[in-house]
Amino acid sequence: MTALHVKYRPAKFEEVLGQDTVVKSLKKVIKDARAHTFCFTGPSGTGKTTIARILAAAFADGKGTQANVEEFDAATNSGADAVRAVASRTLYRAIGISPVKAIIIDEAHRLSAAAWTVLLKPIEEPPAHVYWMFCTTEPSKIPKTIQTRCLKYDLKPVGEDDLLKLLVTVADAEKLDTSDEVIEAIAEASGGSPRQALVYLEECQYCETASDARAAMRSAGHTKELIDLCRLLSGTQTGGWSNAVNIVKLLDAEAESARIGIVNYLAAVLLNTKDERKAGKLLSILECFKTPYNQSDKMAPLLYSIGLALNLDK
Repeated sequence: MTALHVKYRPAKFEEVLGQDTVVKSLKKVIKDARAHTFCFTGPSGTGKTTIARILAAAFADGKGTQANVEEFDAATNSGADAVRAVASRTLYRAIGISPVKAIIIDEAHRLSAAAWTVLLKPIEEPPAHVYWMFCTTEPSKIPKTIQTRCLKYDLKPVGEDDLLKLLVTVADAEKLDTSDEVIEAIAEASGGSPRQALVYLEECQYCETASDARAAMRSAGHTKELIDLCRLLSGTQTGGWSNAVNIVKLLDAEAESARIGIVNYLAAVLLNTKDERKAGKLLSILECFKTPYNQSDKMAPLLYSIGLALNLDK
């Protein structure tokens, strides 16, 4: 089962929500065919990486494949050697219909000073087939020497009216029996983030009142990282222990808050599961997270629970 925020991620500019000025400008940039380096800034969940992917596909004339786009997570690969390896791969054209190579660096503010130094030359004079795209929630941490080499786009929080339209459209498409007051509460709590709005919709689809929905949203604290962890545990996203640990390092939550989020998310999935075998697996995973954690133990109990869940089939 595909998560709503993944299923309804925009695949073309016309589907991007609430960033009309940015989209209009980028369409002109594509026609001009001069710029090769971009920096997308703005709050989490407003569409930075999504727009970068759409832009990369546009530069590949809509014929792009995995060979044309490389996504680089600076949160887990922040060093100069990793960046140097990426830069070296841009020297060769992509195999396939389009020669374009677009490098999307997510969480770009996490790159080390040495890594930024490595990038100075590649982004100043990239080959004709190469495009660099930096995405960050903290533009102040991007060196000025890099910023001056980029076309910069600042994405704004999406208005509640636009979020309401999105939520109603998705709820109707998914045949969710979610009340108007719950949808309005979700739009208010989403902080201008379409991604967060869809995460909350999935979480609150069984809530009967706005009060119930607000309580669920407060307790879960579902971030992208927590959702990725839940999907990894349930088997809908590939990865093992090392991937799980990398996600835990990125969690902006205490262990107990993360445990509650995991339990609530998996319980919501369980309610919508008809396959008995899958339901049994989800129940076994929930068992690993049933006991509340002591704050003094920090992240150790969470790691222990994750370890138990990952080893259920072994």
